[in-house]
Amino acid sequence: MPAVVVVVACGVVATDAASMGPKSFAGFLVIALVVLTLIRRMASVQREVDHLVSSESRFRALVQQSNDVTLIFSPDGTITYASPSVEDLLGLSASDVVGSALSGHVHPEDTSALTWFVRGASEGGTVIAEWRVRRAEEWIWTENTSTDLREEPGIEGIVITSRDISERRSLEAQLTHQAFHDSLTRLANRSLFLNRVAHAIARAPRGGRQLAVLFLDLDGFKKVNDSLGHAAGDELLVACASRLATSVRPGDTIARLGGDEFAVLLEGITGLPDAEQIAERIATAVNASFTVRGREVFVGVSVGIAEVGLEQSPEVALRNADLAMYFAKSRHKGRYAIYEPTMHQELVEWMELEADLRAAISANEIAIAYQPIVHLATGRLYGAEALVRWRHPKRGLVEPSRLIAIAEETGLIIPVGRQVLEEACAQASAWRRDHRRAESLRLSVNLSGRHFQEPSLLDDVRGALERSGLEPSALTLEITESVLMQSESTLTTLRALKSLGVRLAIDDFGIGYSSLGYLQRFPIDILKIDRTFVDSVALADADPVLVRAIIALGRTLRIETIAEGIERLEQRDGLQELGCELGQGFFFAPALPPAEFDRRLLHESEDKRLTPDYGSAFTPAPVS
Repeated sequence: MPAVVVVVACGVVATDAASMGPKSFAGFLVIALVVLTLIRRMASVQREVDHLVSSESRFRALVQQSNDVTLIFSPDGTITYASPSVEDLLGLSASDVVGSALSGHVHPEDTSALTWFVRGASEGGTVIAEWRVRRAEEWIWTENTSTDLREEPGIEGIVITSRDISERRSLEAQLTHQAFHDSLTRLANRSLFLNRVAHAIARAPRGGRQLAVLFLDLDGFKKVNDSLGHAAGDELLVACASRLATSVRPGDTIARLGGDEFAVLLEGITGLPDAEQIAERIATAVNASFTVRGREVFVGVSVGIAEVGLEQSPEVALRNADLAMYFAKSRHKGRYAIYEPTMHQELVEWMELEADLRAAISANEIAIAYQPIVHLATGRLYGAEALVRWRHPKRGLVEPSRLIAIAEETGLIIPVGRQVLEEACAQASAWRRDHRRAESLRLSVNLSGRHFQEPSLLDDVRGALERSGLEPSALTLEITESVLMQSESTLTTLRALKSLGVRLAIDDFGIGYSSLGYLQRFPIDILKIDRTFVDSVALADADPVLVRAIIALGRTLRIETIAEGIERLEQRDGLQELGCELGQGFFFAPALPPAEFDRRLLHESEDKRLTPDYGSAFTPAPVS
């Protein structure tokens, strides 16, 4: 409008231009041009003002309606503007926030993130950072994005767009926990455990501390899982995890690696004796009975211990402990073993023996030896225990304990057991039929815990008896005390076996967990006194109180007792005095091949007692 007025005015003046002189007219034109230029500039400024007003209106409308919080702070860190949504975030009104220091709302542990954020925003870049802010009595996580508008009129500060990400952070924490923890036991998993080992190795040189890794595997877990179900197995694993936590030190890391395998990282120990002590505590805790689904169950634990070298990787440390555990389990379950470099070669040898054993079973090359069981008072034959033997074509006779350990660990004990049962029943039936002295011979065959997990066990025993023609009462099946503790299904299986007419014996009695309650519940016919107790019978300064108690227990419950491992005359005499009637051991004879058993025992005249035999390692003693 002002420009129009000026133009009109200039037009009016121009009508009188003819009356002006040339100089006056030129001056008039210059003035008119200056005025027009000023008018145009004024119009431009007005447009800019209108644009700023409109932009500010839109800015405020957007900010005030946004769920995100918008803050503007000056270079000195003072908040100069806060959108209304700040009340939802901080629990404070915008007027309470304006004028306060931005750092005053941020968690003290997150000030470094704020400092980095401000520095980056001040340099003109867009920066994103997360920190906690106080809302009432809690701290919540926020995500903050910067925009540098210090040069923008009407703002002149750094704008922060802030949003509440507490739920997201909580979800991320849950996902992270799940990624590094076992969902069942809440313990660390393999990934987190290896990470902890790596950090421990990195810290060890500074503190001069020693490290060790324990690798744990539960003994007998599978039978609980199979007999009571996976839900019961899970319950048992949780209970085991709880006991592990009470057996180690507060700073130790426990992990579940999978299945029934666990690991423990020990930091700050003075040496392997500390690790052994903790392994003993773990074994004691796990060996005690558990109550699962209202049933009492027992498991054991085999532990491998490996010292962690500062140059080792976490994976190597765990592998070494795993290898040591394997040796502990294969040699004597329920114990621990310390890693040694030679174990690798032994493992290779073990694997070769396993392959050869499989071939030997297929080729029917497993042999059976028979150790006589005699009446202590007369020396006459009572029965024989069938013992498995394997003569390797290159290694010679494999130590029986090693053979059984390989067979148990690999599951080959099942076909081996079937073969022994079949052949031994057939042999005993032939002896009872063909030899007058063996008419009442009783045969003992060992069953492992693995056999009780086989649904075919009852059919295997019934079939062996039927095919051999052996009278069921002539067969004694020997089980260990630990088998009694497997589950309630064991009692059902034992009763089913008794229904066939066979007899049942507890082998190595006294070294397990048996109680009077178990002996009364289970249909047991014979207690076999372990050789470790027999040793004390012949010692002048020892009181064989346990042997006396076992014999008295058997007499009270009307159960026969058989002493194992008799090697000296004094032992035999001492057992007789205590009231034990039956025994076996090198004092009478070692385990003999069938032909040798036949020649030495069954062909002797009826009026002769069994002649003691010690082999080249012993001097024969006369039998009185």
